[in-house]
Amino acid sequence: MAKFSEARDKKYFITDFVPALGSDIKERLENGDMECLDIGCGKGFHISLLGSTFPKSHFTGIDINPEAIKLAKELRKDDGRKYENLSFFEMDGRKLDPAWTNKFDLVTNIDACHGQMRPDLVYGTSNIYKDKQELGEQAAARYAGSIFGCLALGSNSKDALGLGTMWGTERAKKLLKEAGFDDVKLIPTPHFEENILYVCKK
Repeated sequence: MAKFSEARDKKYFITDFVPALGSDIKERLENGDMECLDIGCGKGFHISLLGSTFPKSHFTGIDINPEAIKLAKELRKDDGRKYENLSFFEMDGRKLDPAWTNKFDLVTNIDACHGQMRPDLVYGTSNIYKDKQELGEQAAARYAGSIFGCLALGSNSKDALGLGTMWGTERAKKLLKEAGFDDVKLIPTPHFEENILYVCKK
């Protein structure tokens, strides 16, 4: 999943994804006004892009996988220096540090929520969910990918929702609202056609 995301997102993440988050987000990131959290950061690919592009803002990544966090902490800039504006923690997204209440201006959950056993328990996120409504060969490939990947991973507990390919915009919006969000918007993402971007406020 990480390699797929990196190959897909490297070209358009900063130029297209970031502006889609809100009209003033890029400017605020440039000015250093933003404290940002990425839930399910993996080995830190996305926030390292953000960190190198917006050095005045600070980015925190959390992941439940200790190996992913170990790799994230080893990230270096092109010149070999450490990132001064990145922090990584091994942490369960369902059990965020209470000290972080009202700390972050922007929270993302990129290519991670759809494969969780209990995505309804991951609070405080501006989410990207997989869209399962494409047609044709690509849809068949993604459907199979969800059945053998996302659904399998997201079914490993007795109380798992087991959504997989059953994600849909209405159910996603319902879960977001139940988590305490309002003003849920679906943003077109032509360069990330297999995803839907949900931008919401709390």
